[in-house]
Amino acid sequence: MKRLLPSARTAIVSAAIRAPARRTFGMLILALSGALLTSPDTARADATTAAFRWEQANSRLAAAQKPDDFLSATRCYNRLVADGVRNGPLFANLGTALLLAGDGPNAVAALQRAERYAGSTPEIRANLRLAWALRAGQPDSDLPWERIVFPWHFDHPLRLRATVALSCWSLLWFGVLLRFLVPRRPADELAALPPSSRLRTLGGSCIFFGSLLALAFGASATLSWLQERGDDRSWPERVLICHETQGGAR
Repeated sequence: MKRLLPSARTAIVSAAIRAPARRTFGMLILALSGALLTSPDTARADATTAAFRWEQANSRLAAAQKPDDFLSATRCYNRLVADGVRNGPLFANLGTALLLAGDGPNAVAALQRAERYAGSTPEIRANLRLAWALRAGQPDSDLPWERIVFPWHFDHPLRLRATVALSCWSLLWFGVLLRFLVPRRPADELAALPPSSRLRTLGGSCIFFGSLLALAFGASATLSWLQERGDDRSWPERVLICHETQGGAR
């Protein structure tokens, strides 16, 4: 890791702070989303504060050279988390800064939260491999087996998986409705496959695929929701640290 992190540091930081204007706009939208529940003056102040802290954190991450500098950037990102901001780019940048500060366990946790909000990206996967390796004290790390067996759980954000699960649940009940409303034809009339039989066949397919996909995506979304709730409760108790010798970001 001592040789790997310095050589990859510039690329990691560049990927983390790419498209700052687009992300700043996203931070403003997230901060303004609570405007209906607050006064106009408070909403404007919150949006301005969130945008300022986001730019401040990005600037510190871009200028950082030593683990202590990266730790300073993580504190800026963590203030946004403490203020209630939750999105993929925030946790991705926080995880990147923690990785370069040498804090493997917290980097893994932040990058996994980034996946729940934004889905997996090549940058997040690459940083996760480095963070797992740093946590284990190894030069590199393979992807865990569950990421190969259950790719939809990690590749897609929680909100999308929940939406797919609800859609498949609706498809399941649409199939049940078809099977219930369309009368069953006698066996001697099935050879011609009348429209009613085709509808019942369609209903059976909807039931099968709807139940299968609703179970897969529903279980995935539920697990991620529980994990996110647990991380959200325990996050303020995490101690963000840097390791001069393990981080190798000199």
